[in-house]
Amino acid sequence: MAAAELSGQVAIVTGSTRGLGRAIAERFAAEGASVVVHGRDAALCAEVAASLPGAIAFAGDIGRPGTADALVAATVATFGRVDILVNNAGVALDNFITGVTDERWDATLATNLSGPFATLRAVTRVMKEQGGGVVLNVISWAGERGNVGQAAYSASKAGLHALTLSAAKELGKFGIRVNSLSPAAATDMTVTMDERLQKIADSRRPLKRKGTADDVAEGALFLVSDRSRFVTGDTLHVDGGMHLN
Repeated sequence: MAAAELSGQVAIVTGSTRGLGRAIAERFAAEGASVVVHGRDAALCAEVAASLPGAIAFAGDIGRPGTADALVAATVATFGRVDILVNNAGVALDNFITGVTDERWDATLATNLSGPFATLRAVTRVMKEQGGGVVLNVISWAGERGNVGQAAYSASKAGLHALTLSAAKELGKFGIRVNSLSPAAATDMTVTMDERLQKIADSRRPLKRKGTADDVAEGALFLVSDRSRFVTGDTLHVDGGMHLN
């Protein structure tokens, strides 16, 4: 029987109470990782954590100042280290440019970009001390190519991808790998997407099926495991080829 790929490692997965984040957290736990389940709903965090061996829950709005530092501090207090960070938490407050209010713009960037940066900054301090680690930022094809009706979301994800590139260059000398994962799968977020936008997205996909959260979780596992030990500053598209259009 093959050894668990993440045995003995500690992984923070933000936004892991549902959808892609939950699938990633479950996959990591199945491979032996101790997972920190994060979300805004404390009861749901506790419920998901209780379903995973050795997991703990941490509830908080990652877009609020101080949450990221508290999340990492709680992880270190419990496990003594952080080996993996997956910046997955995100929101899509879609609207056309003239309908994007200042409040929607600020809320989108706070959750999708400022929060991930703060979490990356906090784990970097820990990972430098322990001699390395892996960070995975969940981006989007919308951030790479733009999308009608998603100005704020696209801008935030483009910024997160740029953060991946800068962090990979800066942190490699400390043994910290930083990559992006660009998924397209049926989740709670995509279900709320405008039906016309969903049809456009489906028409762009060379593989004629919708992706699943499990498909994405397999990609995440590859990028945080030792199988990708010489990969940093890269993007893995788990989107059925949608990014080709």
